[in-house]
Amino acid sequence: MLHALLAAATLAPSVSECRLGVHFLDDRYTIGARRLVAAGPRVLKLFDLGPGMREALRDYKTRWPDGTVVVRIWFQRRWNLQDDPEAAGRAFWNEILKPQHDRLTDRERSWIDYWEGPNEGDSTPTWGSVEDARWFARFTVAMVEAMRRDGARPLIGNIAVGNPGGTPEEVAAKVEAFLPAFEAAARARGAWGYHAYTLEYSTDPEKESWTSLRYRRILDAVRRKRPDLARLPLILTEAGVDRAGNSHEDGWVSRGSADQFERWLRWFDSELRKDPTVVGATLFASGGFESWPSFELEAFLPRLARMVGEGHR
Repeated sequence: MLHALLAAATLAPSVSECRLGVHFLDDRYTIGARRLVAAGPRVLKLFDLGPGMREALRDYKTRWPDGTVVVRIWFQRRWNLQDDPEAAGRAFWNEILKPQHDRLTDRERSWIDYWEGPNEGDSTPTWGSVEDARWFARFTVAMVEAMRRDGARPLIGNIAVGNPGGTPEEVAAKVEAFLPAFEAAARARGAWGYHAYTLEYSTDPEKESWTSLRYRRILDAVRRKRPDLARLPLILTEAGVDRAGNSHEDGWVSRGSADQFERWLRWFDSELRKDPTVVGATLFASGGFESWPSFELEAFLPRLARMVGEGHR
């Protein structure tokens, strides 16, 4: 019996070494997305938890149990510097995320590796100043502690491309102000997120260190103050091609060919593999035909599935 169990464990499928996955949108589990899931990407991101996303969750985790799933929940509430950050952080979990967490089955909850905190500063102060970063850290610590009590693991930060902004000294000060949030996430077995977009398909690591690879600058700032926290897992919770965020004009569909996009992604993947804490990147996006047509990946997903398939051990 023991030999049979060991053999089964040895034969269990493992996700790809390719670091590229997909960010789903609009509760659409498309034909292309199904083929990608079958290829075994390292990470997927689900936007809300409608029937399509729950089907994708089940398909992915039953086929690839060692894969990583991130969930983001849409909401419209906003907070500012005048609000109490600890109360706001607890409310974020208790009033926005927890109701979605609680309606899942026990098995579905076990399949979700990380629950995202606020996205790109669209609901809270974040990186405009050191004061903003301190407020965001206090918010995040309270959110993480509330999540931890309910057995959920956090994904903090979700930092917009090009942020934190400012001079190197200003960036370092903002990162230092946010370190308590990194520490709380580490205690909760969490992760952090950055949004990694290229503006012009550059394959110059120095140039891309300001955009798609800017997480390296953040990590350097963390490492100088708290090298232990630099080991926190990192997921690039949005990635791809963008210029200024226009949903109809600035994505890969409008600003390059599939060949150009694939060449850049192969380079990007090779860079991500150099950084051991990077779990993977979820390309934006699959399913947003009407909402984000310039970023829609459906026509590209067969190529991506092939790239992911090439990365199996």
